[in-house]
Amino acid sequence: MRYDCRSIGLPTIACLTTLMALSMATGGKPVVAQTAPMRSATGRFISAQGVAAQVGSFPCNLALSPRGNWIAVTTSGSREVLTLVSSVDDHVTARIPFNSHPKGGSRAALYYGLAFSRRAGETRLYVSRGPEDLVSVYRVTGTGGLQRDGDPLHDPSHWPGGLGTGGGPNFLAGIAVNSTGTVLYTTRNESSSWTDEHGSVGVLSTRTGKVLAQVTTPGFPYAIAAVTAGPLADKRLYVASERDGVVSDIDVTNPAAPVVLRNIPTGTQPEALLLNHSQTRLFVANAGSDTVTALNPATDAVEGAILMRPSSVRGLPGCTPTGLALSPDDSTLYVALADMNAIAVVRFANGGHRFLGYIPTGWYPTAVGVSSDGERLFVTNAKGIRSPSPNARQLGPGGRWGTYILDILEGSLSMMSVPRDADMPALTAQSVHNATVANVGKWVSAGGTAGGVPPTGIRHVIYIIKENRTYDQVLGDDPRGNGDPSLTLFGKKTTPNQHALADRFVLLDNFYCAGEVSADGWLWCVGGMSNAYSARNVPFNYSGRGRDYDFEGAVNGVPVDMLGEPDVAEPYGGYIWDACLRQGVSYRTYGIYEAYGSVGAGGKLLTKPNEPTKQALTGIHTDPDFMRFATRYADSDAWRIDRAAAPKQLLAFGRNHAPDRFSEWKREFDGYVKNHDLPQFEMVRFMRDHTAGTTPGLQTPTAMVADNDYAVGELVDAVSHSPYWASTAIFVVEDDAQDGEDHVDCHRSTCYVISPWVKPGLVDHRFSNTDSVLHTMEALLKLKPMCQFDAESRPLQVFGSTAANITPYDAILPSRAVIAQFNTHTSYRWRDSEKMNFSVADAAPEAALNSIVWHSVKGAVVPDPATRRSLKGVSR
Repeated sequence: MRYDCRSIGLPTIACLTTLMALSMATGGKPVVAQTAPMRSATGRFISAQGVAAQVGSFPCNLALSPRGNWIAVTTSGSREVLTLVSSVDDHVTARIPFNSHPKGGSRAALYYGLAFSRRAGETRLYVSRGPEDLVSVYRVTGTGGLQRDGDPLHDPSHWPGGLGTGGGPNFLAGIAVNSTGTVLYTTRNESSSWTDEHGSVGVLSTRTGKVLAQVTTPGFPYAIAAVTAGPLADKRLYVASERDGVVSDIDVTNPAAPVVLRNIPTGTQPEALLLNHSQTRLFVANAGSDTVTALNPATDAVEGAILMRPSSVRGLPGCTPTGLALSPDDSTLYVALADMNAIAVVRFANGGHRFLGYIPTGWYPTAVGVSSDGERLFVTNAKGIRSPSPNARQLGPGGRWGTYILDILEGSLSMMSVPRDADMPALTAQSVHNATVANVGKWVSAGGTAGGVPPTGIRHVIYIIKENRTYDQVLGDDPRGNGDPSLTLFGKKTTPNQHALADRFVLLDNFYCAGEVSADGWLWCVGGMSNAYSARNVPFNYSGRGRDYDFEGAVNGVPVDMLGEPDVAEPYGGYIWDACLRQGVSYRTYGIYEAYGSVGAGGKLLTKPNEPTKQALTGIHTDPDFMRFATRYADSDAWRIDRAAAPKQLLAFGRNHAPDRFSEWKREFDGYVKNHDLPQFEMVRFMRDHTAGTTPGLQTPTAMVADNDYAVGELVDAVSHSPYWASTAIFVVEDDAQDGEDHVDCHRSTCYVISPWVKPGLVDHRFSNTDSVLHTMEALLKLKPMCQFDAESRPLQVFGSTAANITPYDAILPSRAVIAQFNTHTSYRWRDSEKMNFSVADAAPEAALNSIVWHSVKGAVVPDPATRRSLKGVSR
């Protein structure tokens, strides 16, 4: 069978009424899913179908029992829950939380792997425990209960994984069971040749719980599929390497001596594997390539690939296939498209295929299943079915979820009828509309109107990225916008420059960070999207369960790109500096993707602190004397002007002994002015609005935010008094909005656009987000888009046809009374802050830090805007 890629030209519609919603459920049953389209922070709409059950934070996988009567769902987020749901009447029959904090250890964990097995008249469920190196075993009762059942040689509910090489955790991911239920296979989702960690597959006996063997595989093995029927039954195992883009064929004829026969390239980041019911074809979902590849297990031949993208974005990544399911007769393939918020439907017949279209889902569908009669679909939506998510008050049952962004995003299991073929055109039109509703037409990369941005004289772009603030925290006191001043912590007195810039240029009160936290926020800021590996591991990492911070160019603490290894967390379209490099746009970065220093196996020094983590940022592209993330070092020189250094402040950095980040940037900028060679694109990291809580000897949160504000003002001041002012646009964003509350959405944040070409005094209430900024900058610099998100986002329409806003800007120096504030041993919860790690982005427990910052500004007796229970006291 050969596959060809057929384009799909479809109309878009503004709204679609519910076609398949079931009657409103009561008495513990799920609720009807919201189907009126709602825009998420990524800019794409969601309009889930059917009914939905809440199943915890970031459901990442589902599995159907052998008889099809139960659906198991596992999670990898903040509130992890193993859930069993009846596929017949949609009741949740069992919920087992994995959120305890063993004394002296990390939180209990779940992670992706699920497998049912029926043996001796009983159904068992095997569940991966990720970094705990455990596989939990449950017996499924006739009423849908889950009873602990396992090897008595270990904890009665668990088996030891025991698959590691070296001292690190195995991070057990995918699970498969042989045809007799006697042998279990599991993947170890880790890899680094520089830290002596290797991806591997473990083979375990279900009778004894002992590890029979392990075999090394390519990097970051994830999904797994065991052949259990036909001539290859219990002889072949297939494993997807999400880093290396291959599927490994492993001979397991002798479970004690598995052998990798070959590694088959299938596409970028294979995330899911599925054998058809006759076991004659293996389907592979390649998240980065937006394809589904078909393999023949008898020959390992790749028979073809089906492209999942709509025709309007045919050449750009952004659908992200992460889950697969087949109808009982193998005639119809269903593919979960995580970033498209849809299920793709493909019909097979007469040796070929026909692409039927898409079904809308909730936000970020990760897995899909089909009932045994082929009449119903089951979909896990990692971020639920509703948007926006305001967090001005505590959420969840009894307010138990609090307000922290990763706590309040509740995942769901959607259950719906399989649509009729006649319904597919309308459902497809809705899905395409949801993903491309802001489409501004053909991308124009040169001349005329560029991506909706009017022609301007702008030839230089400066992109400032800051840390973690919501709109209400900073601009909630601006009466022109949709703000809640009761949530404002750093208003006009603390941030006079940002207020003045929003007043003079444009106030954007409907701007959203596309990511949730710094780990994925940076990917969205510099790459336009996250990838499947990052989307899954960001909430897991931030939940306090121990996975490494595999972001900003480092994997397992190693800058792999600098050492010749692939970066498993890299966005599929690369980074904006890659786009500059490809198209000859000069660029220079300050504090962007720089290493904290890393050591490999045997203590070998791999990188020094402040060195770039990406090859494209080396040499002329990065200032090594501009300090990376570090809260001890000032953003601005306000402290020096006011003679107000804190006792533990770092007073100088780099070969030029710069007293602050702005001074180092200004030194280079003055050189560019003198030599008439300012790069076309600059990226600058001013990060001190992150704060260091109430750590004694450092500036208070208010003083740090004021310092950060003045750095922005100083940079605008310098540019506006230079010859480059008339040809420059400055964009200022937060990488995320996790460190505070907002009455509109937990993703809503501040964005500033500063240029003589910005119409004076604008107030813009239209939706915009991180990708809107990227699209606008790309259009100004005549760069091609990186992915579907920046290509389809509507650019910021704030520019005029003339440089009428040309008057130079004078930075507003904060008062000494503000900038000279520093924490002491009497500050609110200073002991808690002192224990936190502020040398690395987001290493401190964010929810606890939020509470400290709130009280440091509002006072100890003023209550939090909401309680935060799940992350308090948890550090990584």
